[in-house]
Amino acid sequence: MDAVAPTLHKALGLAEAPRWEVDAAEQLIIPHQVDGLYVVTMASHYGENPAVLWDEPTLIRAMRELNTLVKWPQLDFLFLDSPPSSSKFMQELYDCLPDLYGIVLVFQPSDIAVADLVRTIDFIRIKKAPVIGLVSNMDICISPRGERFWPYLSPRVDIGSACEEYGIPLLGEVPLTPLQAKVDIEFDKIADRIEKTKPRVLTDDLATRLCKAIARKGVEAFIRRLEWQQ
Repeated sequence: MDAVAPTLHKALGLAEAPRWEVDAAEQLIIPHQVDGLYVVTMASHYGENPAVLWDEPTLIRAMRELNTLVKWPQLDFLFLDSPPSSSKFMQELYDCLPDLYGIVLVFQPSDIAVADLVRTIDFIRIKKAPVIGLVSNMDICISPRGERFWPYLSPRVDIGSACEEYGIPLLGEVPLTPLQAKVDIEFDKIADRIEKTKPRVLTDDLATRLCKAIARKGVEAFIRRLEWQQ
C-alpha cells in the first residue's frame, strides 16, 4: 500500500483506478495486480498530480479500513510503506497491527538521515515492535562504467558498522545506479537475509546504545563536512 504519494503508482505503471465490487451488502475495492503483487495506492483514485488534503483522523480511518474495504486475496505478506514518524497516525498504525511480524528500516546512510533513524529506533522500542533489520538505500553510486563514488554533499555515515556492533542486522546496501543487474543482486541478498533473520524487540539498553552510536557517527560526519567547507 502506498498511502498518499504517487511514486508506487508510477513505478508499477498503473494507469487507471481500481475496480469496485458491489453487492447488496457491501462495496469492496479490488486491488491492482502487478507481477503477482496486489497493490492499493491513493494515486490510483486521485491521479498523480492532485494533492490529497486529508487530515490525520481521515488518514487513520482509511488505514483502519484496509482490511475491511479492500478485497485482498489470500496473502503471504502485507507490506505497509510508511515514513519515519512518531505522529498520531504512526501510533495508531502500530496499535492496529498486533500480529506485526517485523519492521525493515530503510535509510540513506547520510548524516541528515541519521536524525530520523535515531528517533525511529526509539519509537519502535517504545512500541515494542520487532525489528528485522536495516537496509542502507542509495548507499553508493555506481556509474555505467562501474565506477563507485559517493555523490552527495552530506557525508556518508557507516550505519552498517553501528548496526553490526549492537545486533541489528544490516540486510543490504542498495546502490544508486542505472545498472539494474547490480540492484537485482542486492535485492536477492536482502530477500535471503530477511528469510534467515529472526525479528527482535529492542531493549531499552540496546536501543539507547544503538542510538548513541549512530548519532555519534552522524556528528563525526557533520564535523568532517564543516572542516571540508572551511
